[in-house]
Amino acid sequence: MKHSFKFSFLVSITILLTLSAYAAWETCCIEPDNGSGTVDLPPMDCNWQSYGESWEIIDGLPAGTTIEIDVMLYDFSCCEEPCPECSVLMPSGECETAGGSLGGTVVCFEAYLDMVIRGTGDLEGFNRHTSMTVFCEFHTGPRTPGDSVQNFPTVFYRLTGDINGDPDFDELIITAGSDFGLPSPGQMILRELPDGDFAVDSFFDITYQIEFVGAMGSQLDGYAGTTIAQKRISLCRQALPCEPTQDGLGCKDVTCPEIGDECKPKTVKYDPNTGYTTVLECECRSEDECYVDIENIESDCVQPDNGTGTVTLPPIGCDYTSPDEVFMIIDGLPAGTTIEMEGILMEFICCGNNCELCSMPLGPGECETAGGSLGGHGHCFEANLDLDVAGTGDLEGFNRHLVVPVSCEVHTGPRVPGDPVQSFETDFYRLQGQIAGDPDFDLLKITGGTDFGLPSPGQTTLAKLPSGDFAVDSFFDITYQIEFVGAMGSQLESYAGTTTAAIRMETGGIPLPPTCSGPCPACQFCEETITPNGDGTINISCNCIPDADLNKDGKVNFEDMAIMCHQWLRGTSP
Repeated sequence: MKHSFKFSFLVSITILLTLSAYAAWETCCIEPDNGSGTVDLPPMDCNWQSYGESWEIIDGLPAGTTIEIDVMLYDFSCCEEPCPECSVLMPSGECETAGGSLGGTVVCFEAYLDMVIRGTGDLEGFNRHTSMTVFCEFHTGPRTPGDSVQNFPTVFYRLTGDINGDPDFDELIITAGSDFGLPSPGQMILRELPDGDFAVDSFFDITYQIEFVGAMGSQLDGYAGTTIAQKRISLCRQALPCEPTQDGLGCKDVTCPEIGDECKPKTVKYDPNTGYTTVLECECRSEDECYVDIENIESDCVQPDNGTGTVTLPPIGCDYTSPDEVFMIIDGLPAGTTIEMEGILMEFICCGNNCELCSMPLGPGECETAGGSLGGHGHCFEANLDLDVAGTGDLEGFNRHLVVPVSCEVHTGPRVPGDPVQSFETDFYRLQGQIAGDPDFDLLKITGGTDFGLPSPGQTTLAKLPSGDFAVDSFFDITYQIEFVGAMGSQLESYAGTTTAAIRMETGGIPLPPTCSGPCPACQFCEETITPNGDGTINISCNCIPDADLNKDGKVNFEDMAIMCHQWLRGTSP
């Protein structure tokens, strides 16, 4: 009896949630019954939009540069005269007639294509909002008027439109549809509502061709090309499934059937070696349902994508530190006496063609160029070596804070831009800086790097984050040489020497593993499931499940659970 009661309770909750979800679907696009138990098409009061599926211009632009276009097809009107582009003879003022390639109806109409345009990469900052008049024709499969749910295939058969003489586009031509060899299948569902109207849900996977020529004097001047791609347009955001993005970095931005829900990660794959997380499964969840938190980032070095699917090095704004080691001066000091210096390599500045030590040419203000000893890139920059200095032994009590300007050159191995994890060898090729005439040091000169016979190998890993930025994990085992001469009148007077040693300098670190985040409804708790994979990665899932031990006494009591949860749902819980 207890188990039966539990089953009835859970079924009741499921039915309530299902009805709630259906109610949300009803409100997207509503059209009246045309008197025959179905609706006239196109749905005049609705819009097809590119929810989360921006159209793109790629061809004719520099690598890593795109023009993204959020489109909306709206303001439909039947041709006042027979549409000349329509594949069938359509009476004036009408949009729909029997026939077509799918054996249902042909729908011809004019509309506006609203376009919110933005550039990326070299065109970052380019933004436009414009529209064009387009002719549209789509075909539908057979449906049965009078059925409460009418589900039938559709195909966008023709879409054409253009603008000329625009301030940014000398020419912008958009063509789509299966009749032009650009397959554009779709689906439509009509659901009858209690008042007799129909909720309309529809999408098309449009294959489009965009031809463009940039206008003289515009930011697009000199660019031209033809791009063919396929994207989805929908009457309702719900037509896009709640699923991972193509790159696996997150979940698609869709509106869920239940108002207030969000499409969130349900299961992810995490690589402990790289810190890289791939979203495997998404689900629409309410604000009081837990999910896998993929923003659990504790990396102190995050760099933006430079537009080519990788980052520009060195990581400007990050610091290389040595948490467990210090720079040492030993030679030239009494036995048992040292000078220890906690160091931070910081404040990187691209010096371009003014770099003092650089072995390769750089443009003004640049840090990075192809080449170097490892077959990838060379990086030249200026930095500061911040030192907290302390003496030991005979120099106990000697303390200073110094900043030594240094010139740096780093070489990196090949990487593959666009890969979510890019791991490559590195080498600190040159490091040199000095101060002179200091109250304590007549000379303090620091030299490091392989080119000076001081081997300094390293490794760098770039792990792409859900934001599109990269977490940088990098280290160098720097062999350094410190020459010093103590200043007259200082505690270091009469001391001088040259010490050679090695120290590991590092920055960043891999992101923390994803965790479960968020609460669960009353009578439930968030269960985290961790499943090891054969390749060393782990799958992490987060789900709210019924808490059968509400009394927290270690005893499962389904009847108590059902009663207490029923009280909570009715608002009568103690």
